[in-house]
Amino acid sequence: MKKTLVALSVLAAAANVNAGEIYATDASKVSLKGEIDAYVAQSDIEKSQVRDEKDANVVTWGKIQLDAEHKLNADLTVMGSFEIESSSGAADGTDNSAVFDDMYVGVKADSWTVAVGEVGDVADSTDAIEKGDITNEGKFFGHAGGHRSESKGNGIVLKADLADNLVFVADVHTVSDKDVENTIGGSLDWAINDMFSIGGSFVSGEQAKDVDYRVGGVAASMTAGGFMVAATYTQFEGVNSFGLFGSKNNDIDYDYMNGDAYVVALQYTIDKTRLYATYDVMGLDEKTVGGADANGDTTNLVVGAEYSVMDNLTVFTEYQTADTSNDFDGATATGLASGQGLDADVYLVGAYYTF
Repeated sequence: MKKTLVALSVLAAAANVNAGEIYATDASKVSLKGEIDAYVAQSDIEKSQVRDEKDANVVTWGKIQLDAEHKLNADLTVMGSFEIESSSGAADGTDNSAVFDDMYVGVKADSWTVAVGEVGDVADSTDAIEKGDITNEGKFFGHAGGHRSESKGNGIVLKADLADNLVFVADVHTVSDKDVENTIGGSLDWAINDMFSIGGSFVSGEQAKDVDYRVGGVAASMTAGGFMVAATYTQFEGVNSFGLFGSKNNDIDYDYMNGDAYVVALQYTIDKTRLYATYDVMGLDEKTVGGADANGDTTNLVVGAEYSVMDNLTVFTEYQTADTSNDFDGATATGLASGQGLDADVYLVGAYYTF
């Protein structure tokens, strides 16, 4: 289930405040917190030559998170975390099996942190270009499908405060296959006077043997008087994720593509209410393997509103619509007929509750 830093900033703060200490000493602390998300979704998504229509249905997701810290000395602290998650609903089927996720261990000081494992919750080299990722469940193209290997748990990350409001992140995500290159990334993010911020990221590796993967982009945001506007531009190579049209739908593999993405995001917050909208364009230039022309693009519009009932409970409604041009070449020839555009619509009403 998609999570976004901006959309859940209030909830994240509440979760930190409400995290219950299981035990604590002068040198050690173990805390427990959790989250339950629930929403009703109705969708109509054209996937290749098949329409996937789902009537209004309930989707739930929940987690319990355990965080631990132990002071090595006055300057260094060992820390670790893991989550136990479960979900059910039309998107994934009803299973309710619990799985471990976001597991990492690391060391931190006042100005830097190093961690190994699934380290995205510590830092990610694409964080700096996700300023426009302000929706609750809507898709976001600014990071070109997201860090391809962050969730696999084979990462090492360094996050450092280089100067006031200047943050550097570097990460490596390892692959055991000797014929596939590891994915290496880095970013800089600079906040200026609590009003402006600008960031840049670059990630490079391989999706498979001889299939290059690269994402490089810049993003900027401005906040004033309850308004926030953000813009992102990204070039990508070796990407096969196109928002609601997926990376794999109805057993149709989407080809790896090169191209660029543009994102504009706007939100307005007044008291406990936040209104937001994002518009994304992902254009395809050529196929990563072979270099054949890959004409076409896909667009994605999300509009939504949320209300903070209390510090740890937010309700929201959201509408997302997406389509592709008639010459969209994101899927294999057997999956997408020539000259056929795709379209999709998703409606959501939901709530996020943390404890």
